[in-house]
Amino acid sequence: MIRKTIKIAALSLILLFAIFWVWYEYTYAMDTVIPFEINDPHLQTKVLIASQGSRFKDSLVQSIITHYQHDSIYFKVIDVYTLFTVTIKKWDAVVIINSWEYGSPPKNVKKFIKNHPNQLDKLIILSTVGSSNIALKDVDVISGESIMEKTPKYSGIVIEKLNKLIQ
Repeated sequence: MIRKTIKIAALSLILLFAIFWVWYEYTYAMDTVIPFEINDPHLQTKVLIASQGSRFKDSLVQSIITHYQHDSIYFKVIDVYTLFTVTIKKWDAVVIINSWEYGSPPKNVKKFIKNHPNQLDKLIILSTVGSSNIALKDVDVISGESIMEKTPKYSGIVIEKLNKLIQ
């Protein structure tokens, strides 16, 4: 009888955990960014934006691209989880917009940074976290909350840094 009770309790706990995990993923998981390009890839200035999909992050990407709509700049937007496919030498700037969990960037972002130690000056990283006290060694990180009203503020900061890299 005790074994049966333990099995039922264990199965209930596993089921409860599975329900919580599904709820968490549905509520907090980022959407996948569908890659797209703006302008001719043969233009001299090339900017890559790697982002996660969310209303706030999509708004940031659109704000950045709209700012440069009359400039001769080739933009490519990809999902941040495909950074492993990027050859950083091809880009004048790489903008990474993603969420950090537990004060740390996703593993693929850490690996991308680690794999390009001599080209960190090309990176602009904006992370959405609750704290503004985040840092990565040798990398300037902009941090803020995913609040739609703050889109102009954060896109302005990214644009200012981007201007320094491409002009």
